[in-house]
Amino acid sequence: MSRPMRVAFVVEGPTDYAALLAAVRALLNGRDFVPTIIQPELNENLAAQTAGGWGGVYKWCRQAVQQTHGPVRNNPVFSSHDLLVIQVDADVARKNYSNYEITDAPNDDLPCEEDCPPPSATTDALRSVMLGWLDENSVPPGVVLCTPSKSIETWVLVALFPNDQSARNPNVECRWDGEVRLRKYGLVKSGQKLIAKYHANEAGICAAWPVVRGKCSEAERFSQEFLALVPAN
Repeated sequence: MSRPMRVAFVVEGPTDYAALLAAVRALLNGRDFVPTIIQPELNENLAAQTAGGWGGVYKWCRQAVQQTHGPVRNNPVFSSHDLLVIQVDADVARKNYSNYEITDAPNDDLPCEEDCPPPSATTDALRSVMLGWLDENSVPPGVVLCTPSKSIETWVLVALFPNDQSARNPNVECRWDGEVRLRKYGLVKSGQKLIAKYHANEAGICAAWPVVRGKCSEAERFSQEFLALVPAN
């Protein structure tokens, strides 16, 4: 029997982790895997113990570069897992480094937002920004970049509530109301994403992942790039 796959996650927050766990479970289609969240660190209630958000992902990437004093792909974290998912929502493309009081950015490459559609105009630019954080010109081996447009809440909305007005929109990936729409269904309350609710709906997201792939081009790109790196049994 082959050993379980080791899948690590560097993500903006706990609810992003819950959604991506469901997606990975769907993609592996019953294959055993061991998930590890590297960034942010979570407590026993799955709440973040360290700084999250895109600034937390940025800082983790820069620390990974500093640890190797060379190409980040030489960092042991990349060889100690079969796959490493690094997630940043595409709404970051309209941000400035000063939003997170970041003063050591390797390039002055934010904001990088482009017109949508197509979503890829912005996500391609954001992926280049992320590679800059890693001091890489191409995606390191074993790494999958995940850039939901405009946020991962769009994927969650399409998965769980496909008949929602926004979810039915052919340009749903260009809409900014994913999180707002989830308030209607109880996954977001008073501006807070409810971690327990996201985890409780993992099975639903997993089951609907083919629908998400068909509706959201960035979910399809993530799926294809993830599957291309899955080692044979």
